[in-house]
Amino acid sequence: MSWCSAFVLAAVSLAATSCSSQEPRPAVTPVALDASGQPARLLSAFHGLDNDLPFRAHAFCLGAAGKDGMPVVLSHTVDEETVQAEDFRVFTRSGAESTPLCVTLQPSVDEGERRTVLLIGEFGDADGDAPAKVAVVGDLLSDGATGGPVSFRGTTVQVTPLSAGPNLVLAEVVPPDERSVSGRGSACPTETRQVIRATWAGGVRPANGDDSGDTERALYRVTVERADGTRDEIAPAALADLGDNDNNHHVCLDTVDPAVSVAFPAGHLVDPNQDLNPDTRIDVNRANVPS
Repeated sequence: MSWCSAFVLAAVSLAATSCSSQEPRPAVTPVALDASGQPARLLSAFHGLDNDLPFRAHAFCLGAAGKDGMPVVLSHTVDEETVQAEDFRVFTRSGAESTPLCVTLQPSVDEGERRTVLLIGEFGDADGDAPAKVAVVGDLLSDGATGGPVSFRGTTVQVTPLSAGPNLVLAEVVPPDERSVSGRGSACPTETRQVIRATWAGGVRPANGDDSGDTERALYRVTVERADGTRDEIAPAALADLGDNDNNHHVCLDTVDPAVSVAFPAGHLVDPNQDLNPDTRIDVNRANVPS
């Protein structure tokens, strides 16, 4: 089963989709920055599939089969009641624009994950007038988990082309209280001292179609800062949040030394289009860690 098929099955089974509607928005006043001083941003827009969503996608988005799939990753987790298709515009290289047919947060719906929105629609032709930019034009709001809510209106991001492989777009500390919340994926061992959520631009899995496991755990590299100020690069003790077909991994560490960055080498994971990942590294966002 391809990642996209698994993604669609997860969305169907959980039966939660946000399509274009005119439902009233919550009466809230967004702020410019969250409690840690961070603005709302779009981290990535990934052209994962071009005219290739499977027929079963009709089960949660009428007309979705044969359309494009584009995961968009946001800087903050979002208020699900404000996620609507008309909030987004996709612009091609020529400047043509379109509104998604449907949008959904599935399957990235566990605590702390609700920041990846899958756009479904016709967004251009990868071999001709390819999608180039995504903009938020509506009142899409964060859920206020880090203070707020903050508004994504007016934010934009360039689209990663279909032929490119998936890369890491976010690494953040998972708070201890969040680790105890039951999710759909596997959990870190009880003796874990620190958990880092590694978020990819889209769903990833090994090229053989299996789920990630110990081989991929050993490939991750985490730079930590020791008490004396020196830095070491270590492999995680375990890899979790597996088996739920989303774009997140939990990197389980057996040290409390602060994680500084997360890296993964090229050529081991593929996206729905079967493109291999490049070398990818990202700094750890510690904005949600108490000082």
